[in-house]
Amino acid sequence: MSDLMKHIRCREGDIAPFVLIPGDPARAGRIADRLTGARLVAQNREYAVYTGVYEGVPVSVCSTGIGGPSTAIAMEELSRCGAETFIRVGSAGARRDGIAIGEPVIVSGAIRAGGTAQAYLPLSFPAVADIGVLNALTEAARQLGIQAQVGLSLSRDAFYRQDTALNETLRPVRAVAVSEMECDTVFVVAAVLNKRAGAVVGTDSNLYLPVQPSREEKERLYAESEKRTISIALKACTLL
Repeated sequence: MSDLMKHIRCREGDIAPFVLIPGDPARAGRIADRLTGARLVAQNREYAVYTGVYEGVPVSVCSTGIGGPSTAIAMEELSRCGAETFIRVGSAGARRDGIAIGEPVIVSGAIRAGGTAQAYLPLSFPAVADIGVLNALTEAARQLGIQAQVGLSLSRDAFYRQDTALNETLRPVRAVAVSEMECDTVFVVAAVLNKRAGAVVGTDSNLYLPVQPSREEKERLYAESEKRTISIALKACTLL
C-alpha cells in the first residue's frame, strides 16, 4: 500500500487524473454534489478531498485553503496520488473596467506578486496556464453559452494590503482581468511537477465600479458566478 500523504491524507489510487482545486472546502463540497458517486476521501485541516465521476470522466476535488503555501502542498501531494491536470475553481476581484461582478474569468497567466512560487522557479519564469487546459476552458464556456472573460491575474499574498500604485499601473492594461491569491502558484508548481494546469474564477468584486453594490448583493452575484465557473471547469474535463 502506498504512503498516506501527510496533509491531504490520501494515497495513490484515491485521486483521479483530473483534479479541481477550489480554495474553500464548502465550494469543494458543492463541486462534489455535481459528481456521480462522489465520496469524501479525506478531510484534514483546509483539505477536503472528494472523488467521483462527471459525464463518464473520473474527477477529484480538493480544497486548498487561502494562498500559495497551502495550494502548493496540496498540488505536491495530489500529484503523488495520481493527479495529472489541475483546474483552479476560485474567486477573484475584477481589476478592469467593464467586468461585472459575477462574471467568470478564465485565467491565461498570472503576474507573480506572491511568494510561494519563487521557491520553485525564479521570477523570470512566466506563470502561464497550460494551453490545452486554457483552450478547453474557453471552449467549455462557449459550448455552455456562458459569457466569460479571458485574461491575466495579479496573484498576491497580502489580502488586506492593497498596492495602490500597482493597481493604478495595471488598471489601463486590458490584459489584466482579476486579482487573487493562487494562480501564480498553481501555474508554476504545475510546471515544476510536469503537470497541466488552468484556472477559472468568479468575480466577487470590482474596485473600479462607479457605484459599489452592497455586500449582500456581491455575495448573491458571486454565488451565481460560482455555479458557472464549476460548470466550465467540469465541462473542460470532458473536453480534455
